[in-house]
Amino acid sequence: MKFETINVRDLNLSEANEIQFLYPSEPDWKAVSDDTLVALIKDYVSEPNCATIALGKLSIRNHPLTKPLAKWLLQEKQADEWLRESAQDTLDDE
Repeated sequence: MKFETINVRDLNLSEANEIQFLYPSEPDWKAVSDDTLVALIKDYVSEPNCATIALGKLSIRNHPLTKPLAKWLLQEKQADEWLRESAQDTLDDE
């Protein structure tokens, strides 16, 4: 059986979806835009690990949406324990 290699760029994914699709391979997080980090957090259900990393990166950048997103994640029933812990840590750093 022969499998064709898929070029992810041909799938026309958003940057956030591409990061989720390729996970656990990681991008150069410093080059990832704030908007993409926010998108990864908002779409935490698709890949919670990416959302956890994105929240940490936003926090390092002192982005104004970090705390509101962390509070939102703590209210989300589908957020896993690691994402919730990361959100709580972000708020504890106040």
